Amino acid sequence: MRITIIVLTSGSRDRLSLLKHLLKSIAAQTVLPDEVIVATESNGELIKALGDGYLNGVVFRVLETGYWNKCLTANEAILKADGDVIFLLEDDLYLTPSFIEEVVETFRKFPDAGCVYTNCIWVFPEGSGSRGGVVGRAARLLSKLTIHGSVLPRFTRPVSNGVFEVGSFTMSVACRREALLRAGLYDVRVWEPILGEDFDLAFRVRKAGYRILQNTRAVSYHFTMQVTKGSAKYRSDPSALMGTYATEVYFMAKNRDLLGLSHVITHAIYRMIESVMWGVRSGNPLTIIYGIAGSLLGLLRGLLVNPMSGVKPRP
Repeated sequence: MRITIIVLTSGSRDRLSLLKHLLKSIAAQTVLPDEVIVATESNGELIKALGDGYLNGVVFRVLETGYWNKCLTANEAILKADGDVIFLLEDDLYLTPSFIEEVVETFRKFPDAGCVYTNCIWVFPEGSGSRGGVVGRAARLLSKLTIHGSVLPRFTRPVSNGVFEVGSFTMSVACRREALLRAGLYDVRVWEPILGEDFDLAFRVRKAGYRILQNTRAVSYHFTMQVTKGSAKYRSDPSALMGTYATEVYFMAKNRDLLGLSHVITHAIYRMIESVMWGVRSGNPLTIIYGIAGSLLGLLRGLLVNPMSGVKPRP
């Protein structure tokens, strides 16, 4: 079983320090990958020097695209990868030493697993749902409108000690190359800002006939502050929320066969309500208008797509 790790990054200076820590954690694995590919928009030479410094004995390649589109970039890297099992990682993760070993053992034990999700721990939990008191309880209750709160828990069931079958994953995951190809890779009908592309890929892996398992012993730490970053971004560029919600709701709507149309609609309504919160956080009321418009646009675009588009089910 050949192992490839693919890391997606913009390559900007502020991401390089995060990438450095990820590469160090890869070098400290009990089972090393055969290949590491960093797919980046820029700073390919600096990234190559970083990787060569940490990953002795591991084939290290940099794919510099010159543009930033997570879906296009990831697909290009996947098609160039040599591995039978491909890890898809964000650049702001830190992996515990047995991360790869635990995932590989899960694939060996469960041949019908198309992807193995890991235990991705957010180091900086943010948002109203993470707070206590009335605000926190209200936010958690409102989140029941989302696909994450209403549908995905139904897919979760125990398989063995520390291993569960789940309905989706984020980019702290490994997939069989065959499963990715049968799922049709990432959907390239979207443009940045992109959100939810990993959920869409996971749903199509399931439609192709594979199980998605989660090994909770394979732990990664996610160093991101989404609310803080989002508030700053939407303060200066409120239209960015329109793009973000347009892609995320689109991905949910195109998978209505799996999720249920009524749940997709309530998810879109939740995003419209959440737009008000982003308007308050960012201090820019235009954010509200853009968020609502993006949710409606994504819903309409997704409903026009064949839910099985690009999927080739297993024989």
